[in-house]
Amino acid sequence: MTRKLLVVDDDEQILKQIQWALADEYEVHCAGDRASALRTFQNESIPVVLLDLGLPPHPREAVEGLAALDEFISMDPYAKVIIVSGNSERQNALLAVEKGAFDIFPKPVDLDELRVVLHRVYRRTELEAESREERSLSQRISFEEIIGDSPAMQKVFATIRKVAATDVPVIILGESGSGKELVANAIHNISDRKKGPFVAINCAAIPETLLESELFGHEKGSFTGASSQRKGKLEYAQGGTLFLDEIGDLTPELQVKLLRFLQEKVIERVGGRESITVDSRVIAATHRDLEAAVTENRFREDLFFRLAVLKISLPPLRQRGEDIIAIAEHLIKSFAQELKKTPKKFSRAALEAMRKHAWPGNVRELQNRIKRAMVIADGPFISPEELELEPASADSSAGQTLKTARMEMEREVVIRALRENSHNISKAAKALGISRPTLYELISRLGI
Repeated sequence: MTRKLLVVDDDEQILKQIQWALADEYEVHCAGDRASALRTFQNESIPVVLLDLGLPPHPREAVEGLAALDEFISMDPYAKVIIVSGNSERQNALLAVEKGAFDIFPKPVDLDELRVVLHRVYRRTELEAESREERSLSQRISFEEIIGDSPAMQKVFATIRKVAATDVPVIILGESGSGKELVANAIHNISDRKKGPFVAINCAAIPETLLESELFGHEKGSFTGASSQRKGKLEYAQGGTLFLDEIGDLTPELQVKLLRFLQEKVIERVGGRESITVDSRVIAATHRDLEAAVTENRFREDLFFRLAVLKISLPPLRQRGEDIIAIAEHLIKSFAQELKKTPKKFSRAALEAMRKHAWPGNVRELQNRIKRAMVIADGPFISPEELELEPASADSSAGQTLKTARMEMEREVVIRALRENSHNISKAAKALGISRPTLYELISRLGI
């Protein structure tokens, strides 16, 4: 790929000299003033700039050049701006370095020296880009099965990273099937406790009479059937994380015992008298309105505030836009491997049906519908009927205007380009044959 370089100087002779000398190795763009330089920098996504500080309308001062430097770095903090300066501008050039310029190159320009400097700068730029991509990939991998590029999910991911850096209790709020356990697992996997166990228990799925023993363990003979001593989930989570799903279903008695553990980090097994110190982090989750339960005296206020030091609100699937399609396509591949079948594609009607469905069961419902469709579908495409979804009405586009149809097509093309280029705006814009500002405008206008 050709390396792009922007040269900003009001001396036409210098611009031609550098452009001629570097044309074999670089795609050289030239600008003689701040406005055209910023326009070219943004439209062409240029990583390295050679900048003369003396630009019109004040070529004998550094005002325009320093202002351009500020704007370059504001647009792209990773850009490398090299100040090309004469001896008389030395003080301003040093000021530019303080403001974020990468280096200073002396005038008159020695082209052989410049080539060496540029090779070094571009190599550094490429290594930094690789490092950022690796960090981005590692963060995505950390979230395992969580897929989501919608603003709502990006906010959740940002909160997960912040929460994982602490060791205080967390509560995850969200509808059934929205992926609360996956979020809890992600927090554990990028926290300092990742080498310890992740233990999950659904408080609503275990009878009240057994839940205390499941959580805290029991001593031999403490109740009928207790033929041996047994550790509870809290002890099994020693050094790791205990995930309590549907915390709102805990009985008042168990709420008291859990509160004591959160306050003192000690437990007592059922039928036991010994206090056992346990080091495990608690992450709780519920689909219930716990604040309402506190008001109605169905949930202890002190326990609620102890658990809700940090809160994550998980959006329902219907509020996640195109995440529905991205998750569906991921599930198709996963189930194809599990069922040892050839991956299928969704028909256009199936995609529209999935976008329009309310998904009361969230991601869990989407999983079930797609797995069923993979089993029963005969052809290469999955239809709305095989997903057991209502297809879009046949005449739904009858009254569609040409403008609406064009917008829908543009939206689909832009979304595909963003997805195929890992949501890198510069790459997606290049794939679409448009500038970055145009792509930003499209994203805003099309509501992506």
